[in-house]
Amino acid sequence: MDAVKHILVGIELAPRTQEVTEGSRTAFEQGLRLARELGARLTLLHSVWHEGEALALSEAGRQTLDDLRKEAADADVPTRLEVTEARPWLALLRNALRGEGDLVVVGKRDAQSAQGERRLGSVATKLIRKCPVPVWAVKPAHDLEHKLILAAVDRSPMGERVLKWSGFIAGRREADLHVVHAWRLPRDLKSRAGELSPEEYDEEKAALKSEAQDELDVRIAAAELTAPANTHLSRKSPAVAIKETVEHLAPDLLVMGSLSRGGRTGVQVGETAERLLGRLDCSVLWLKPEDFVSPVAAD
Repeated sequence: MDAVKHILVGIELAPRTQEVTEGSRTAFEQGLRLARELGARLTLLHSVWHEGEALALSEAGRQTLDDLRKEAADADVPTRLEVTEARPWLALLRNALRGEGDLVVVGKRDAQSAQGERRLGSVATKLIRKCPVPVWAVKPAHDLEHKLILAAVDRSPMGERVLKWSGFIAGRREADLHVVHAWRLPRDLKSRAGELSPEEYDEEKAALKSEAQDELDVRIAAAELTAPANTHLSRKSPAVAIKETVEHLAPDLLVMGSLSRGGRTGVQVGETAERLLGRLDCSVLWLKPEDFVSPVAAD
């Protein structure tokens, strides 16, 4: 994560008051804090696109944005303000594709504007599906004091990347690091279940769980984390394992991968990520594979 040198922050203004929305305010504060920690530049991007048309930016709106830029500049962070008529997700994505952002930070919906469990707006959802750089979706009104980081790790190279990013953030914030991993019983054991006694079946199951734990411990050791990690193994599906662990631990941040699979390149995230979009009540940092190709052109 120390390679992040340019952070993009999406800024939304309330249509009537022209004040920064709660989610965008928290995203700004998160982006500013990261920029100071990493020595990165900051771009604040606001789109005047609203409900199908581009609206003129009012004097009050311009003042609000200028105040944000000045606040960042006063914190000794090089900051640029960009106002665009393009759809907000598309403007952020194209900036990232042009190399003008190594990380995108946006706010999630607050509890009042979210419908049911859907705590993730359309901007964040589209970015998670199509943006090649990491996307940090920040929970509104979060105090940004990260005491517990949760990493969702699988057996792919993405799992290693998630561990490294999670460990970096936990080390910077002196936060507790937890790792959740979903493991499955192999089909051959399930097919042989009728041939085994209950004791034999339980012994084989326990041995497989021990192997999964050992493999996870090796992966954590290889990540060279600065502090020990607490591990959580689950036999449930990855999506259920992650959601239940989030509900149990209430982490300040969940770090997980979103993997493109099949169909048009970059349009779909992985099955686990897709099932969790908008259903997690914490801030989430979504990582893409290094070879991810966005379906959107830079211009």
